[in-house]
Amino acid sequence: MPAMKTYEVIVSSAAVLDLEGISSYVAEQYRQESGHKYANRILGQLASLNYTADIFQYSRFASVKAIHAKAKTISIINHRWTVVFHTEDYYVMIDRIIPSKMVM
Repeated sequence: MPAMKTYEVIVSSAAVLDLEGISSYVAEQYRQESGHKYANRILGQLASLNYTADIFQYSRFASVKAIHAKAKTISIINHRWTVVFHTEDYYVMIDRIIPSKMVM
């Protein structure tokens, strides 16, 4: 049985800005602490890509391919957000975190 490949997860600066925006919005709607908890929940789900990235297929959506030609996606937080990522060598690069309704 071949060994399972593991990756190091790297979050791009664009994805960090997306995450900060999401966190700020949640904090404005509820409480500051809620924004931090929501962001930590997202980061926890992103961390799981270190061993699950290979199971996802390349996206066929034009809006995702515009971000990266070999992009893959995962839906998180009750399908509200779509994480766009790609793999290179031993790395998973998180390209963006976008609202799922924008994926077309």
